[in-house]
Amino acid sequence: MIISPPILKMPQGNASDEQWLASLMPFSSRGGFPIASRMAWHGGQHIEHTDTGAHGEPVRAIADGVVVYKRTPSPDADKKPLAYQGETDNGCVVIKHSTEIGEGPDGQIEYYSIYMHLKEVFVKNKQPVNRKDSLGSVGSCNGKNAIHLEIICDDANLKKIVGRSSGKLDISTDGRDKIIYGDMHFYLPPGTPFYASIASPQALTGSGAPVHTSTVPLFVTMRFERGKCLLTTRQEDPQQEGLYIELGQPQADSDDKYEYNLYSKAATLGDTFHIAPSAAYELLRFGRVINTENETPIAAGAVPHWHKVNYPGGQAWVDLNAAGVKKFSDADFPHWLGWALIDDDPTPDSQCNSPTLEKWIVGSSGSKLTAGALTAALGDAKTQSRLSQAICKFPTEWEKGQIDTRYDWLKKKSDVLNAPMTEEQYADFKAYVEALSFWEEAGLELNSNHWHFHPRLFFSHFRRCGWMGKDDISRLIRKTLPNPSVTNREDQNSALTKGNIYEYLSTANEKRPAQLYPNISTIMRKYLIVTPLRISHLISQLAEETGRLKAMVEGGPDSYFDKYEPGTDQGKKLGNTAKGDGKKFKGRGLIQLTGRENYIRYGKYRRIDFSIENQSQTLLTSAYKTCDAAGYFWASKQRNKINEKKKMVPLGDLGINSWADKGADLESSKQVTKCINTAAHHFNEVRWPCFQHAWYASNDETAPPKNFRPIGE
Repeated sequence: MIISPPILKMPQGNASDEQWLASLMPFSSRGGFPIASRMAWHGGQHIEHTDTGAHGEPVRAIADGVVVYKRTPSPDADKKPLAYQGETDNGCVVIKHSTEIGEGPDGQIEYYSIYMHLKEVFVKNKQPVNRKDSLGSVGSCNGKNAIHLEIICDDANLKKIVGRSSGKLDISTDGRDKIIYGDMHFYLPPGTPFYASIASPQALTGSGAPVHTSTVPLFVTMRFERGKCLLTTRQEDPQQEGLYIELGQPQADSDDKYEYNLYSKAATLGDTFHIAPSAAYELLRFGRVINTENETPIAAGAVPHWHKVNYPGGQAWVDLNAAGVKKFSDADFPHWLGWALIDDDPTPDSQCNSPTLEKWIVGSSGSKLTAGALTAALGDAKTQSRLSQAICKFPTEWEKGQIDTRYDWLKKKSDVLNAPMTEEQYADFKAYVEALSFWEEAGLELNSNHWHFHPRLFFSHFRRCGWMGKDDISRLIRKTLPNPSVTNREDQNSALTKGNIYEYLSTANEKRPAQLYPNISTIMRKYLIVTPLRISHLISQLAEETGRLKAMVEGGPDSYFDKYEPGTDQGKKLGNTAKGDGKKFKGRGLIQLTGRENYIRYGKYRRIDFSIENQSQTLLTSAYKTCDAAGYFWASKQRNKINEKKKMVPLGDLGINSWADKGADLESSKQVTKCINTAAHHFNEVRWPCFQHAWYASNDETAPPKNFRPIGE
């Protein structure tokens, strides 16, 4: 899933993604989510126009999709009924998005984005649009230069997106394993022991007696971030039910390259406990084995997963794979992070009468909800933050035939409405709402009573998903390659279509296995190739290694592999020991694994004997092994250099992610290439242009690189 905000400006300095989104889409007490003034439901977020120049950024599609409704704006935005409380534009676009967030049917989701108050509309009905495409220009809302953005879905998709339909996350069992992304989370039940020290990461118990035994449920979040591993502990606030507080500052693992070193740590665990290091890798990466079709599960308590974390009153070591500990990810929308499903408003109107949200606003004091209390709450940053993580079900505000049902309460005095509307005022308001309404005309495949997400929080959450669906992969692959004989020209003989990519991802032939997808995404998720930068570097390398996913085996005539035979320098280097090894152990996989010794090393990682006759063929016939061997190589690759004593010494970074994280420039791409091919074979002709393409397709830049060639239909 690839997603971005509707207004795109590049971040400044070292701002985090969350800080960048906050600068583009700040919270507002007016036009906020999910409650606006008068305690009315408000299904989206108002995003004010922040450009200072004469020409503002256009409103852009947040993701790939199809325009299912568009309305050309009225030229009378400065006249009633639209000028109800100031000039208001009613240009509108609705896009239906079909995408993937994980494996299987539950990973295939649909949602809608609604763009209201556009001054111009540039698209047509039924038009396919790509992420970052211009939809229109920012108009006005009640005299302010702003748009209204909504993210909505139906009941079935809510369950697939969140993993449940109501209530809190079930902590009696582990979370989803086919849909898993972002941070990992661990529920530590009361009675969990914490230790002052451990003898080693392989120790089955801590040293000495526990220094603390928990008496309340604790929740630990594990985040990998550019090599680091950060641990945050939360517990429920004793003063406010349902609110969770952080215990101290996040703990950083003492190994500041913990993430980059996952392979070596997994190898040590595997050797100690006589299990496949590949399964141990998943334990360290996800807190459990999730690819159970290909890896042997590790029972709770059987292999340790130690981290130093905060507890109430201190810090100590805890085994995150101890019996009783349950494992989750961001895909489960944990309630201890603030996520809440709100569907408890008993009234059919647009006034929010949710007991849950009312309690959030007035607190646990039991005081009355008044207009003053509401104003104060909507202006409070902490309350706004909590409200932003409410996923709420209520009727759309855009259904013309239900205006009186939804808004008649505005004519009646209440605790939050000191000055009800007169009949004349209500008539003006109703005419204004009618001029904006579109629901019946759009005919969306969605009940008018549906689920709403805070747009900024939706973006922030799913920008950490990292799962690439078929359409995403096809967009990342460059359509044509540069013509080596003509400057600034493309080789049309190299052209691919979306149909080609779908064929390569799905069907088998003598050069590739069937079902490369979803196995490509599976190994990207496993080996933390989940950021736009890392994904782009991987895709650029696969473009050369596989001919843009066409073949998973090294080509050439039989004589070509003679150089890999025993007795040759290349054969010795690759560990080939028997006649015919050159052909048996020629390059196979997404990143071509070559030579008997390399096959044996991968076999040790998986606890599979790849040294026997024809066993290496499974790299060509098993999609998972074809992809996983590349992930293994990516995670385990150690770059070396020759020192002044003519000895090989490590350059200091383990795993190709450490090189990919260095940047999106030409030199960084070249260094990643050298991890895979020291001669940088076909760097200028394939790897670099394919990186540029994938990087633009996945990042937030609005100016494509020269000769950008997206995959066509």
